Amino acid sequence: MIPKVENLSKDSLRAEFSKNYKEYYHVKLFDEKGYKRYTCTKCGRNFWSIKERKLCGDHENYSFFKSKPIKAGYVEFWKKFAEFFRKNGHQEIASYPVVSRWRQDLYFTIASIQDFQRIENGNMGFEYSANPLVVPQMCLRFSDIENVGVTGRHFTGFMMVGQHSFEYPKKGYWKDKTIELNYNFLVDVLGVKKEDLLYHEDVWAMGDFSEFGPSLESFANGLELVNSVFTQFESTGGKIKELEGKVIDVGWGFERLLWFYTGYDNAYRAVFSNEIEKIGKRLKLDFDDKLFKKFAEASGELDVTEAKEAKTRLASILKEEGITLDDYEHKLKPLHAFYAILDHTRSLLFAVSDGALPSNIGGGYNLRIILRRALGFIERYKFDVSIMEIARLEAESLKALYPDLAKNLDVLEKVVEIEKDRYEKSKQNSSKIIESMLAKNKKFGPKELRLMYESYGVTPELLSDVAAHKNVHLDMPENWYESILEGDFAKKVKAVKVDVTLPALPKTEQLYYDYATVADAKILFAQKNYVVLDKSPFYPEGGGQLADWGAINGVKVIDAQKVGEVIVHVMEKDITKEKGFAAGSKVHAVVDEDRRNRLMIHHSATHLMNASSREALGKHIWQQGTLKDYAKARIDLTHYDKLSDADVNKIERIANGHLSDGIKIEVKWMDRGEAESKYGFVIYQGHGVPAKKIRIVTIADKSGKVFDAQACGGIHLVDRENKMGIVKIIDTSRIHDGVDRIEFVAGPAALDYFQKEDSELSKVAQEMNVEKMKSAEAVRTSREAYSEMFKKLSQANEVVSETMSEQFAGKNLIEKDMGKAPRELLRKLASSIVDKNRKAAVLLTNSAGDVVCACGEDSGKSAIEYATSKLGKSFKGGGSKKVAEGKIVK
Repeated sequence: MIPKVENLSKDSLRAEFSKNYKEYYHVKLFDEKGYKRYTCTKCGRNFWSIKERKLCGDHENYSFFKSKPIKAGYVEFWKKFAEFFRKNGHQEIASYPVVSRWRQDLYFTIASIQDFQRIENGNMGFEYSANPLVVPQMCLRFSDIENVGVTGRHFTGFMMVGQHSFEYPKKGYWKDKTIELNYNFLVDVLGVKKEDLLYHEDVWAMGDFSEFGPSLESFANGLELVNSVFTQFESTGGKIKELEGKVIDVGWGFERLLWFYTGYDNAYRAVFSNEIEKIGKRLKLDFDDKLFKKFAEASGELDVTEAKEAKTRLASILKEEGITLDDYEHKLKPLHAFYAILDHTRSLLFAVSDGALPSNIGGGYNLRIILRRALGFIERYKFDVSIMEIARLEAESLKALYPDLAKNLDVLEKVVEIEKDRYEKSKQNSSKIIESMLAKNKKFGPKELRLMYESYGVTPELLSDVAAHKNVHLDMPENWYESILEGDFAKKVKAVKVDVTLPALPKTEQLYYDYATVADAKILFAQKNYVVLDKSPFYPEGGGQLADWGAINGVKVIDAQKVGEVIVHVMEKDITKEKGFAAGSKVHAVVDEDRRNRLMIHHSATHLMNASSREALGKHIWQQGTLKDYAKARIDLTHYDKLSDADVNKIERIANGHLSDGIKIEVKWMDRGEAESKYGFVIYQGHGVPAKKIRIVTIADKSGKVFDAQACGGIHLVDRENKMGIVKIIDTSRIHDGVDRIEFVAGPAALDYFQKEDSELSKVAQEMNVEKMKSAEAVRTSREAYSEMFKKLSQANEVVSETMSEQFAGKNLIEKDMGKAPRELLRKLASSIVDKNRKAAVLLTNSAGDVVCACGEDSGKSAIEYATSKLGKSFKGGGSKKVAEGKIVK
């Protein structure tokens, strides 16, 4: 049944689905087990339960804690989960990365279904290796940072076990089978009593409602355990229709399952049991404190990010459970902090292992926040533990399930060391700033918090600590980190600037992929200085590679841009009145071969530099941007520190070593799923390619082993790699946090660079009258001689000024032109006079127009005002009451 709604929204769909609940929510199991439908008297939600209830699971305190919790490890429990689904016809597959490089619209993996989603021309498609399947997908979300450690259930990093079935009814299964599996696992494996198992009715939808469907949330004893989504409909242009291939998207909250199974008073004790056992006693934290259990049982409805209700609910919990504010501050909050440290460290370990780094942009912004939060907690509560000690324990605990974590501990250690040093410096530099702001302001809203963090690195906890130390009460929003994280960190897509409206035109035939440099074509559109042909040898700007230049019928082509599937040629001049440029005319197109060749060389060299950088520095290196131009190229790479000379030399040696040994570049079109399976997600150096078929460029060594593979639409030196010759890094820079830029030249551009460099060196050698190879030594000797001469001149000025100042002894107003005396002498003389006579006011000038004014403390004059009053508008300069300097400008 197609839902009948005028305006698509979750509320309208929820109302429609609820009205026809038998169609959208009812399953066979409800009849078999005696489930009935109820409406929550508190929130109005509809749910299914075996026994009669007034309240849904959202309004129930936790009631699954055990007096003697069951000991079960994270990996051990995963094996139990996976075994159940293997027996029920599902294939277990490996987790995807937490950095979602196959999706251009998302930075991190936030749900298991994201592993298989591919967006092409605005439409959602799926790539999967098994059907049905289960995947232990680690996800990262940062919308609940303040809740982590407090509520007992929130994490920034968590495993969302994906249970997925695709293409129903042709393949897979649908609602009845889904809820049957759900019920059997929860009751038979997890141990939920069937009377306690509830199913809430809800709705799931993509952000733009392009796909949506009903969902059933499974609750037991106050805890939501799993959400079963039935992706059933799609919407295009406001028209709703049923999907041909429906998708089962079940997200199991693994941390919650383990928590429920073990029966601890919070999820952190279940998830991090090994780390707590090995570190907890040393920190003198009482994990079995009865106060915490009382707090935990009542915290099911607590959400710190809901600012308006959080304070009220927290105060209510403390009052109801008889917990004093002092106990909350000194017994519970240290536990909350330690649990947050465990969570944040694990999230960082996964993120860094997949190539993400803390920074002030993109997803790195989130990582820096949680790292600094963890470091701040360690310092605040004087915990005798380090981030790396925890990370090593976590990597060891998860080794059987996520083996790559242990392999990347060395990278994480370097990242933490550098970030910790930056944080310490930030705190030192910001302490006075915080004190200054506290003196002016006691209320900090979202804008102030964001400014404090971005400008000075001040976290809300640090601000709060300084305020407490100063006995200052602050008025701050409860949702601290939501305030900081507000804003758009998404990458901006560069708009193609073609200043003309194009009519509906067919796709341009792309001749450049066959390396054509000439073509006879037909004009389909010509207006102003823009021309569209039916086929084109001109490569349009894309993927960082600049466009081909050349000529059409003798008129220069100075750019080429792709608008949709159409290539627009930008001409040197308006061709409206040129002969032979009317629509339908036959034209001859010629590409500048020298420019084409250099751009191809620089594009292939960019791939080589990327691979060489990963080989030299580590797998955390990922491409963030490129530019392949005629004279040089550049690549921006993620890295946790500024590149050293040793790093640069190592990258350069590796790249040229590959060229010296011999490489082979190949280009082939592959099915996207096949390419991902064969080469991994490293192919998405420029993020995901929205196409079913993708163009893969590989570089292999002399043995034929591929050491670089990328999805790329550019043109390369296929079977002509000897033209690359050599690559030379000419400059590096830290363009912003977490990203280094490497500029380099290759092929003919490298020869140009070497020749220019040699020419400049020859000029220096000629000026210094030495051999070229001795130029550096000659420059160093001259610089040392100049430095010594300047030192002696300065000493001479000291002596001269001291002697001359005697001439003005006893005089309080001194105005004198010093002729050809340098400004340095004027400065020293004025200083010497006022040092000896505090009542003196001195105004000195020279023939070069320099002005120096100095006024003693008892002169009653201001230097800047005195100079201005005496010299008028001709004086251009600045200064203070004591000293002013500048120039006389006529």
